[in-house]
Amino acid sequence: MQRFMRALERFSELCHAFGTLVILPIMIVVITLNVLMRYFANMPFVWGEELNGLLLFLLLVLSLTYTWDQGKHIRMEILYVNFPPRLRRAADVVAGITGIVFFGFLMVQCLRDMPYMIRTRETSEELEVPLWPFRALLVLICAIFVIRLLHFVLAGRPAGQATGAIEREGVVIETKVR
Repeated sequence: MQRFMRALERFSELCHAFGTLVILPIMIVVITLNVLMRYFANMPFVWGEELNGLLLFLLLVLSLTYTWDQGKHIRMEILYVNFPPRLRRAADVVAGITGIVFFGFLMVQCLRDMPYMIRTRETSEELEVPLWPFRALLVLICAIFVIRLLHFVLAGRPAGQATGAIEREGVVIETKVR
């Protein structure tokens, strides 16, 4: 089981790296060119916003599980780090279960939508990019996330994840762990 979880973690790292090293620079170039074309030639790219929307979706989805693995997801740190260990574990379990429910339902709905999208050849408006592959990617990431969350709920927080610190503006503030 540990090998399988490590493989999923490695996959998450690769997805995140692809998103930040490939997709984000493409977004920057497209936005820059679109702004330059708008202000200097009064001719913005008609497809620029749509492409950036699709790229932003990819960036978000590809980094989703990595963010969880790194403990950088949203939670109320100021309260959480001051909880006693049992209450902290209960908060972890509630977060894990709500994540399983949310991403599980999202995965099921995407699976239900994909055949219709393929049958009707649903595409984006300007670029006419088929949209079902984006749903397929979301299904894959949701499935991985549900597995990771199930493991988290059953096995608990990994030993390497700090639970006694608050991060503010990139500075980690150690707190008293009870």
